[in-house]
Amino acid sequence: MEYKLRTHELEWNRDMHYALGFSKLWCRALGIWPWKRNKISTARFALLFGLEVAAVVSLLERLLTHGNCGSVTNFIDVMAAILGFTVAALKVCCPWMQQERMCFIIQSLMEDWSSVGDNRSRQIMSQYAFWGRLAFTAQIIPAAVIALEFSITRAPSLTSDTFRNNSLSTHNLLVGPSCWIPDTMPMSLYLLHYFLVFFGLYSAILIFPGCDAFVFSVVLHLCGQFEVLNQSFENVPHDESDLDHKRRIREYSRRHNKLLTLGNELNDLVSLIIFSELFSNGMVICLSGIVILSNIKRGNVSDDDINYGVRIYIWYCELFMYSYVGEQLASQSEKIQKTIYGCPWYSMSVNTAKEIKFIMMRNNSFCYLTAGGILVMNYETFKDITRIMFSSCSVLKLILE
Repeated sequence: MEYKLRTHELEWNRDMHYALGFSKLWCRALGIWPWKRNKISTARFALLFGLEVAAVVSLLERLLTHGNCGSVTNFIDVMAAILGFTVAALKVCCPWMQQERMCFIIQSLMEDWSSVGDNRSRQIMSQYAFWGRLAFTAQIIPAAVIALEFSITRAPSLTSDTFRNNSLSTHNLLVGPSCWIPDTMPMSLYLLHYFLVFFGLYSAILIFPGCDAFVFSVVLHLCGQFEVLNQSFENVPHDESDLDHKRRIREYSRRHNKLLTLGNELNDLVSLIIFSELFSNGMVICLSGIVILSNIKRGNVSDDDINYGVRIYIWYCELFMYSYVGEQLASQSEKIQKTIYGCPWYSMSVNTAKEIKFIMMRNNSFCYLTAGGILVMNYETFKDITRIMFSSCSVLKLILE
C-alpha cells in the first residue's frame, strides 16, 4: 500500500513539473526551486542581474561616447537591446524583491497538483499546462534562432583596417556599429565589451521565455482551477441534505477565496513586468516597422528586414499571449456567477438559499491580469495597443521622413 501511494505521489509530481514546463529553469536560476520556501539565492540573482546591467551600461557608454555613427538599423538594434536587457533585469529583480510572494505562488501550485483527486480534474489541468509549455516553445525557438544568427554572422574579429586617413576598426559587434570600436582601443577592452553584450544577450534569451512561461503557466493553472471548481458545483445533487449543501457551499467559498488570493498575488508580482514589456515591445515594434517600410519604399529589402520581421513576430506574440491569458483568467473567474445561479438552489432550504445569494454578491470580485495596475490585459486592451502602435508608427514615419 505504501509503495502504491508513493508511486501515485511521484506521478502527480511529474504532472506538476509538466505544468510549469521550462519555466522551472528560470526558478532554479533564482534559487527558489523545487520544493521548499527557500530564500532566493543572492549569488544567482547577482549573476543574472549583473549580466543584464553590465550589458546595458556597456551599450550606453558606447552610444554616449560615439553616438549613432552607423546606420539606422544599427541604432534600432542598440535601442532594442538596451530596452530588452533592462526588462530582463526587471524580470529578475521583481521576484527577488518579492520572495515570499513568489514562494507562496509556487507552493500553491504544488499543493494543487498533489491534492487533485479525480481524472477529470487532472485532464483539465493537464490541458491548460500543455498550452503553457506551448507558449514557451513559441518564444524560445525564434529567439534562439536570432541569437544564433547574431553569434555566427557577428563573431568577434581580431583584425583592423584603416582608410580615408581615419583609424577605424573593422571589429564586429553583436549590437551596434563597428565605428564604436576605434583602432586605438586595446583588444582587451574590445573583447570585454563584446562578451558583456554576448552573455547579456544569451541570459536575456533564457530569462524572457522562462519568466513568461512561468506567468502563463500560473495564469492557465488558475483558469484550470476555476474550471474544476465550477465543475464541482455544477453537479450538486437535488436530493442532498441541507447539511451537505451547507458543507459544499462552505468548501466552494473557501476554495474560491484561495484562488482569488493566488490571482491577486500573481498580479502584484508581475504587473510591473507586464507594463515594462508593453512599453518596450511597443516602442521596438514601431521602430522596426518604420525601418521595414522605409526599405520597402526605397526598394532596398535585405536580410535585415527579414530579421526585423522575425523580431516583430516575437514581440507581438508576447503582447498577444499576455492579453490571451488575461482574457482567459477574467472569463473563467466571471463564470462563477452563472455556475452558482445554475445550481439547484430552489430545492434547498431558505437559509441555505440566502447563503448562496451572499456568495454571489461576494463573487463580484474577479481575477484580472493588469499592466502596472493601470490596464487590464484582455482582447480589448490588445486591440487598443495595436491601434496605438500603428498610429505611432505612422506619425514617427512622417517625422523621420
